[in-house]
Amino acid sequence: MPDPDRRKRFEEMRNNNLFPAPRPTRRVEDAEVVTLARREWVSMHTPGHTADHLCLFDPAEGVLLSGDHVLPTITPHISGIGTAEDPLAEFFASLDRMTELEGVTIVLPAHGHPFTDVAGRAKAIRRHHEERLDKLRDASREIGGFATVGELSKHLFSPRSWGPMADSETYAHLEHLRLLGGAERRSEDGKLLYEVG
Repeated sequence: MPDPDRRKRFEEMRNNNLFPAPRPTRRVEDAEVVTLARREWVSMHTPGHTADHLCLFDPAEGVLLSGDHVLPTITPHISGIGTAEDPLAEFFASLDRMTELEGVTIVLPAHGHPFTDVAGRAKAIRRHHEERLDKLRDASREIGGFATVGELSKHLFSPRSWGPMADSETYAHLEHLRLLGGAERRSEDGKLLYEVG
């Protein structure tokens, strides 16, 4: 985040006791089989939207509980505020797992209606984020130099979406590009500035 005050607010929100994260009674590892509702579900660690996101797949019936990972009509928020160095890269790898998953007959997402084409939807979500990376390249050329995350965010999101969530997702995309060697970052007056090549 470019603004130290905004980053502090994110940290306060994340550490806020008003909305504490639930404590797991038992950690479920990737590819572990768990029994729920007399069905055996294979857990799939799918980081990106959150660091510990899990999807559950019932291979006997072809049912995938996709949670917030693959949604039918919207894209999950990918935040740059977290512990992962590159949450967008993790998200891409998790989406790629969905394209290779065989036997899915129905997907039950956390938001929206059930759908059937998990591979097609995972590819579409990845394309959406790749288009955002291209938009950042175009925006940086248009700006003609280094810009704040907030300035670049306004090229990715419509005005009604401007704000902390848009900025944190823009930050995740910029850091992804930087880690791939496609963007430069510098700090000036307590703000992070990026130039995308």
